[in-house]
Amino acid sequence: MDDTGNSSPICIADSPPQSQVKQTFTAASIELMLKRKDDKNEFTVMVNNLKKSSTAWSNFGFPARLDAGGIYQRIDGFTSCFQCKTTYTFQSDGTGSTKHLLRHICSKVQTSEGPLEKLFKLKKKAVVMLNSTDSTTMKDELTKWVCRSVRPFNIVSDAGLKDVLQTVLDLGKKYQDLNSTDLLVTPTTIGKNVHQLAERYRSLLQPLLTEQAENNCLCLCPDLWNDEYRKVNYLGLTAVFTNKNYELISIDLCCCEYQEIDKSGDSVLRAIRRQLDLYGLTPFMDKKKIVFTSDRGPNILKALKGQPLILCFAHRMNNVLKICFYETAHKKRIMQAATTPTRQPKKPKFIIESSSDESLSEDDVKTPSPLKYIESNTSLSELTSKACELLDVITTSKQLVKYVKLCGLNKSIQDAGGVVLKQATVVRWLSLSNLLESVDLSYEHVRSILSKPSNTKQSFKLNKINIDGLKDLVRLLTVFKDVSILVQTGARPSLHMAYIALNKLEHHLNGNDVDVNGDFIPIDDRHEGTVFFRKRLLQLLRTMFTFDEKHLAAAVLHPLYRKLTFSTTYLKGIAHSYIREQIDEILGLDTAQNAPLAEPTKKKHKSMEDQFADPDDHSNNGIDTLSTTTTTTAVFRNDELDKYLKMNIEEIHKIPNPLPFWKHYQQKFPCLSLLARRLFSIPVTSAAVERSFSAAGLAVTERRSSLDPQTLNDILFVRSIQNILEQKPNFFS
Repeated sequence: MDDTGNSSPICIADSPPQSQVKQTFTAASIELMLKRKDDKNEFTVMVNNLKKSSTAWSNFGFPARLDAGGIYQRIDGFTSCFQCKTTYTFQSDGTGSTKHLLRHICSKVQTSEGPLEKLFKLKKKAVVMLNSTDSTTMKDELTKWVCRSVRPFNIVSDAGLKDVLQTVLDLGKKYQDLNSTDLLVTPTTIGKNVHQLAERYRSLLQPLLTEQAENNCLCLCPDLWNDEYRKVNYLGLTAVFTNKNYELISIDLCCCEYQEIDKSGDSVLRAIRRQLDLYGLTPFMDKKKIVFTSDRGPNILKALKGQPLILCFAHRMNNVLKICFYETAHKKRIMQAATTPTRQPKKPKFIIESSSDESLSEDDVKTPSPLKYIESNTSLSELTSKACELLDVITTSKQLVKYVKLCGLNKSIQDAGGVVLKQATVVRWLSLSNLLESVDLSYEHVRSILSKPSNTKQSFKLNKINIDGLKDLVRLLTVFKDVSILVQTGARPSLHMAYIALNKLEHHLNGNDVDVNGDFIPIDDRHEGTVFFRKRLLQLLRTMFTFDEKHLAAAVLHPLYRKLTFSTTYLKGIAHSYIREQIDEILGLDTAQNAPLAEPTKKKHKSMEDQFADPDDHSNNGIDTLSTTTTTTAVFRNDELDKYLKMNIEEIHKIPNPLPFWKHYQQKFPCLSLLARRLFSIPVTSAAVERSFSAAGLAVTERRSSLDPQTLNDILFVRSIQNILEQKPNFFS
């Protein structure tokens, strides 16, 4: 979709988001600036180094403007063609689609033409312009359709609608006297065709999945879901793998009705195996050649007992926060009150209502050393008054948002210059971060509105919201939210991000952060109670999360983090031993003990991902000066890992996505490249299957509550395959 006529406020970042300078741009104005001849250097098109999943990025990049410091700063919200400078609006937060970019035909792409090519060259089709009467007729018909069927306005921009209309136009040229009744089919026909198309795609997908499983490059994310309207239980399975072209692929294998008699571990296992049977994958599961990524639901853990398993990082961080702010303690008090016949005295309610997330299993309730981890062992009744003030801030902020929504005051807050107050959802505890941010941004506007004499019915008291405590909580939770967003990416490998995320959280909870120059700066808390929760979070983080060897090995196999500079020698040894064991297994050799590497010098970096990258290494011969630790009992073999750790990596490969590096060096490092495929096929979270459930929630609505579960399963599967085919038309071939 070409949105060149729409304007929107775009931030040009001369500094971090806290101090952005706003200037309004449109796609048309940016395109004009890129084509300017008087000052060609002011605007340029930057290469997209973050997202390479679509071939559109070979022709498109992001527009940028030269700031006062001589650095190009990207203009968010747009993308431009390198050649002809055509500019489109583009949502760069991970929700943007490249469909319209793939359809772009660059007017300046020149090809070498011989005499025959020039002779038979087809004339470029002229753009058809409808006259005013026909244009009005088309707009009226689309508007009538949208209103009559109560469809969203943006449905007219849907790529699928455009494809259907183009097919209709093509058929109209082929057949005489064609009308709409000749083209349209019945809903029953569409339903049958959905099933037929899904079965055809499944038959094409089976050999591809089998190939990945044979190479140990297949990961599955299982979970259970219950729809809101019919209360049907569903089993979701999402397959993630890195293919032989080093492309990360994610496919929603199923969101099928869960038909077992209960949700015990054995029943869940039977349901999973039944779906794997459809693709012939059960033997690979029995041989433990398939890795699983899952949350800590007790039934899922029991079903996958004995299987290679990575526990979801995002769920663990979610549970750390729940325990830190005593949500689990509050949950237990509610359960005790419901089962105790005697009336208990009412206690202050400090924390948010219990969430529907039932992923807290027995291993979440740990007892850290009371002497070493004092804050993590502090009970709710032992909290200091200052710490209780912060819990009051959370409770009162939730009550305020609920009150504002019930009284319809959000419109007044927006008119006064504030932002809409956001409610916390029961799905994720970290949605509270958005709630607190909105309260912080609109606090003075809310105070002003509530204090007006005309608002006689407003009687909410804001005195329990300590402003210093509110700002400290926002800063504390924002880091967890940023980490959660980072690890739940679906466009590139994420297993190594556990190393990045944990380092970021530990540095922040220790009171350190980075400024715009990448230098570490201390964090000064405003409220006295923040220090307690900062220590409590750090202690819970260290006791509740432990690195899996695959987390560390994935970080080593990422060119940016291969030395594990911000880790201990012990953890490096675990990672190197695991990698060498896997190399031996690939080569069919016996595993040997290896010594760890010496710890290199640390360097400061700017962004979260760049912050924990290894220092730049240079040597006289282009060989890394990193030396191994000498011992009397072990000597390193001159294997692929040694060569990889010592090689000089070009800057072009020092990007967030490690797959292009391993595709380039697969001949030089055959064992490591295969191991990289295996590790980077494993997502660090189970977000992929939850995204499938989100799509299911969009399909099963109040208007479609009678949708058959098998039809829903086929719809989501076809949708997933179509999304891949739009990016990779030759996926099955």
